[in-house]
Amino acid sequence: MRYARIIDGVVDTISFEGGPEPGWTKVPDDVFAGFSFDGEKFTGPEPTPPPRKTVLKSIVQGRIIEAGKMASAYAALTQNPVYFARWFAPDRPEVYCDDPDAIQLVTALGLDPAAILAPA
Repeated sequence: MRYARIIDGVVDTISFEGGPEPGWTKVPDDVFAGFSFDGEKFTGPEPTPPPRKTVLKSIVQGRIIEAGKMASAYAALTQNPVYFARWFAPDRPEVYCDDPDAIQLVTALGLDPAAILAPA
C-alpha cells in the first residue's frame, strides 16, 4: 500500500510503510509527489515543455552572407535601434530558431527562415 501526504491539494510525500495515519491518503501506484488531488482524483503534473531551439547568431550571419544579403540585413537592423541592440548584445550569442523578429527579418530579406535559423 502507498500513502501520500497532501498539502494544499498537491501530493507532497509518498510513504510505502505502515497503515494510514492521520493526514495521509491511500494512493494508486502511479501517483507521485507533485500530483494534484481535488478530493476525488489525482492529476499528474503538466509535462515540462522541451527547451526552445537556438542557433548561434554568427551562424545566422554566415548564412545571410552566403545568400548575399548581409548589407540588406545590416541596413534593416540599423533602422530599428531596439532590434539592433538585441541582435548585437554581447551577452546573447544565440537567437531562438522561432524568434518572431528574426523570422520577420529573414523573410523580409527574401530568405527561408527554416534554413537560415535552423539549429546547427
